[in-house]
Amino acid sequence: MLNERIDVDVIAKNRNTPQYLLKLTALMKRLPAHHPILEEVKEQVAIHKAGFNGERALDFPLSFVKSKGHTVYHDIRINHNSSYFQMDSLVVTPYYLLLIEVKNISGTLLFDPIFNQLIRTSRNNDVEEAFPDPLTQVRRQHLQLLTFLHQHRFPSIPIETLVVVSNRSTVLKATNDVKEIATQVIKSDYLPTKIKAFDNKYLEEKLSMKEMRRLGRLLIKHHTPLDIDVLRRFSLSRLDLLEGVHCPECRCLPMKRLHGRWICMKCGGVSRDAHLKALGDYALLVSNWVTNQEVRSFLKVESADAVKRLLGELNLEYVGANKARKYKLDNRVINRFADK
Repeated sequence: MLNERIDVDVIAKNRNTPQYLLKLTALMKRLPAHHPILEEVKEQVAIHKAGFNGERALDFPLSFVKSKGHTVYHDIRINHNSSYFQMDSLVVTPYYLLLIEVKNISGTLLFDPIFNQLIRTSRNNDVEEAFPDPLTQVRRQHLQLLTFLHQHRFPSIPIETLVVVSNRSTVLKATNDVKEIATQVIKSDYLPTKIKAFDNKYLEEKLSMKEMRRLGRLLIKHHTPLDIDVLRRFSLSRLDLLEGVHCPECRCLPMKRLHGRWICMKCGGVSRDAHLKALGDYALLVSNWVTNQEVRSFLKVESADAVKRLLGELNLEYVGANKARKYKLDNRVINRFADK
């Protein structure tokens, strides 16, 4: 859930594991070993996990920023003119705003402003890949943030942008405009120094404390997490998914429900709550509204009374009665028990 504290010198919105990454991870472990789409799903998990880890790597250098009046918002995604723009991190001060785009890409990165592209050469120097230009990306976010502020009648305030490369081993190069690009693209270790330079550059207060708090409330209010139906994304159905409860010890499935416990028939592992991760998988991949019968099918439990007790212990919201009753697998289940 969002941390909605709006104050100075704080991280006002924490960086949580993206919902899409949770869904991809759940899908990866619910596909049969020889499913034709499994390798693509694994690749997507690796890509999104690397991106998230790169963003998290920014938290350490940001912890060294001690300037008064800085509020940090991580992973903000805002609707803008019928589309969305996402900011990896936004630092709000009374004097300026700093919009940060994080890249976690290894190898050698060559910034090419002529063709507006980023070329990555692998560490073995044998493969070149072209990526969208992050400088163009962050400039677009700058314009979108500027429009958002104008629409909500905020005073004019300077907005700085940075592309921060979080992988320490990455080598940075540019085809031309090297000095200019070097002011806009930095390694994460240099971030505190760069922020201090901005603090010294901007000395005129543009936002009052009241306006900073209002901006914080608006960012939280308009934040819309990316939520993609991964089954539809990969042209899958529930029938493609492996059912059952994974063993916490050996990851085998399905476990068997006996005498109020889950028992693994392969390694002999025993658990009382292994079903919680399975319910989290169901909510992420299929639906967060379930009937007793749907849970029985997915967990491979025959007893309706046993499933009723399991769901009752979670104190979930529900609608309807008897066989038509539906339970809501809310974020407490997903965030606490889904794989990170």
